[in-house]
Amino acid sequence: MSEDGPWLNVPQAVVLEATRDINLALDLTEDDPVLLVIKANQRIALRTVIPLEEDADNEQRRDAFRRLREERAALHGDGRYLEVQQRLHRRLLAGVRTKASRTPGGPCESVDLVEFTRVELRGVDAIDKRTTAVMLYDLRINGFDLNELSSGRSTSSVDAASPQTLHQMHEPSSQEGKKWAHTGDPVPKLIRWAQSKWGDDPEKLPNRAQLLQFSRESIRPYTRYK
Repeated sequence: MSEDGPWLNVPQAVVLEATRDINLALDLTEDDPVLLVIKANQRIALRTVIPLEEDADNEQRRDAFRRLREERAALHGDGRYLEVQQRLHRRLLAGVRTKASRTPGGPCESVDLVEFTRVELRGVDAIDKRTTAVMLYDLRINGFDLNELSSGRSTSSVDAASPQTLHQMHEPSSQEGKKWAHTGDPVPKLIRWAQSKWGDDPEKLPNRAQLLQFSRESIRPYTRYK
């Protein structure tokens, strides 16, 4: 797997995030987005195991079957998939490369990570959290970046960030000149700093290169942004 790909759709990326198996993710193919999500659900479903001795009597067997039905009922639905999908969303906020179309069937272009602060994943797309309108069609996620981050070879602290923290990125910082730590992922701090300057409208934010330049200038001579 090279740094240029592969590019995964959202259900494939969910499978990779859950299993760390790139081949299992790439083998997930389906033209219908709904069936694609269903197949991804099946691949990441947790197995239910009820221990039963070989010489168990009829009462013990009936009890085991009852417990099995209860466990399966508790696991029924999309809970596992949604849990992993939310974790994947946090990976995207940490800087995993993505691309998508702005219109159905439109040209594919890179997506700035700031945009993921106001959308949520739905099927193979990303929708606006407030209006539920599709903002990013046929979202594609760089498998190399995701595998590196999920395998722990990245220094990102995205897993330690709670959903509440991610939703509060718009809050202004009271210490703009504060020295940033060199451990963990500085991207969320950069987003909060940028939104305290220009607001949370992505159209008003400078591009990524300009953000890095402005942030370096704002924290000198305290430290260098890495």
